[in-house]
Amino acid sequence: MMRNRPLPWTLSVVIALLAPAAEAQPAPPRAEAQESDALTDRARQLFADGVKAANAGKWAEAHAAFLAAWGLKPHYQIASNLGVACLRVGKPRDAAEYLTRYLREAPATKVQERQRAEVSLQEARAQVAAVTVEVAPGGAEVTVDGAIVGRAPLADPVFLDPGRHEVGAKLDGYVSQTRPVDAPAGGTETVVIALERPPAPDARGAGAERSASPAPGVSQGGGRTAVLVGGGIATGVGTVAGVVFTLVANGKASDAARQNSVIDAMEAGSVSCATPAGSDQKQQCSKLRSLVDDQYLFSNLALWSFIGAGASAVGTLGYTWLAGAPSEPEQRVHLFPLVMPGGGGLVAGGVF
Repeated sequence: MMRNRPLPWTLSVVIALLAPAAEAQPAPPRAEAQESDALTDRARQLFADGVKAANAGKWAEAHAAFLAAWGLKPHYQIASNLGVACLRVGKPRDAAEYLTRYLREAPATKVQERQRAEVSLQEARAQVAAVTVEVAPGGAEVTVDGAIVGRAPLADPVFLDPGRHEVGAKLDGYVSQTRPVDAPAGGTETVVIALERPPAPDARGAGAERSASPAPGVSQGGGRTAVLVGGGIATGVGTVAGVVFTLVANGKASDAARQNSVIDAMEAGSVSCATPAGSDQKQQCSKLRSLVDDQYLFSNLALWSFIGAGASAVGTLGYTWLAGAPSEPEQRVHLFPLVMPGGGGLVAGGVF
């Protein structure tokens, strides 16, 4: 029963395409003549072979013949027969595409043919999903699962086998996009894709990137912070060490003064340490010399600690000032520690 349904209209089509104008037959309408002229001889022969195979119920052969004819001449009349053949060989998605195109292009005067095509289309549509794809801007390539199906705007919906698919669009100068879609059998979906141009390089960002490179003699903000922190720590450590060494030196000086008093109280007096007499006097004098040596040692350590702390402070402040100042003439500062008997200090020199 299914096999014989398209027989009446396929026969009428082939008769209209193949039969020469009979003497007693009225001249065909102008639209029918245009349809006949649209088919090449080879396409006409393939079309006739497809109709013959369809009438015999050989739908695989009919499908192959109609498909070959369509390849030579994609005429809407071939699309109707090809759509029915696709449906009969188990290709409902292809059937929906060809039948939809037939209904879009066939003249409205073909009332019965269009009605039969609509019935076949409903049968195919029940097995597939129809997805309307709207893409901006026009001219973008529309893809389904990576395969190109046309350019926007598409004249017809995209018919998909049931399941999950990826619908996308791409166009030169725009960022490609894809949208997932779940396609149920008999369902209708709409996918909207608005392509956007890639972001232009930010001129301000580029300028900031260039300015991030330090000019000669100018350090980056992170480097200046590190120098300030490191210099502050070094200055603090030197100062604390100087104070500690000073306290120790003062303690040694007090001990030496007390030891000197002990020696003065002895028989020989304080000058006897030059030529000590007796083991006890030698021991006391040795202790005094040790205390005096320790006093000088810690005094010198305190002095150098203060000098180091001062040099660190001056160097850190100088670096910060030089790094933040314009680099017109190059500025160089050199610091030298100066130690003298009874004191010390720093000598600064260079180009300012």
